[in-house]
Amino acid sequence: MRSFIVAALVLTCAIAGKAQNTEPRIWQGVYTTDQAERGKTSFNSSCLRCHGDKLQGNTAPALSGDRFFTTWGNEPIASLFAKIRDTMPPNFGTSIDDQTKLDIVAYILQTNGYPSGAGELTQNGSDLATAQILKKGEQALVQNFSLVQAVGCLGRGPDNTWVLTRTSDPLVTRDDAPSPQSLASAATRPLGTRTFRLLSAKPFSPESHQGHKMEARGLIYSDAGDERLTLTSLMMMGACSE
Repeated sequence: MRSFIVAALVLTCAIAGKAQNTEPRIWQGVYTTDQAERGKTSFNSSCLRCHGDKLQGNTAPALSGDRFFTTWGNEPIASLFAKIRDTMPPNFGTSIDDQTKLDIVAYILQTNGYPSGAGELTQNGSDLATAQILKKGEQALVQNFSLVQAVGCLGRGPDNTWVLTRTSDPLVTRDDAPSPQSLASAATRPLGTRTFRLLSAKPFSPESHQGHKMEARGLIYSDAGDERLTLTSLMMMGACSE
């Protein structure tokens, strides 16, 4: 009987652990409380004037609530960081370094209810590039014919086709072409192990980008031995040297 109870407890813990692991990364804690506190201090001194004391928006858009999710939902955290890094604060003669802006991102996440974790959000860490901004209970499900973003290396395939090799796992997106901030964040994403056949590649002049690291967007189809992207966008980010 004791062995049965122990086995049952182990199984229960295993199931609970598996369920916990299905939680999107952003809900597992991607920043620390201390980092968010630093970000709050910096936000109050440099951003509050335009975005409001509760991030509700003033002369600039809200960074919390429905407006935040409408703008940034499904995007990796890096897209939000790139927007703040490259354009904020505007025209006030205020200089804020990139680390401080990343702390402000942590504060924005905290304000929107995302939990803190054991490690800080860093510019070189994988969480920045791959953790998606999702509502509680929402899953980033990549279903066939979803519009996705992927990063990989452009090369020639058989029968005069084009393929994206060493491709990262695709992320669901709402936009068929990237903004400058989204493209900048995509450039930080590591390469992966998947290969996609690219359909409708000709309008994007793939010949001039062969061997380059590319950000691709399109409708995905994935089946055993057959992964394809029907392209809506194909943009170069650099050489495939990783």
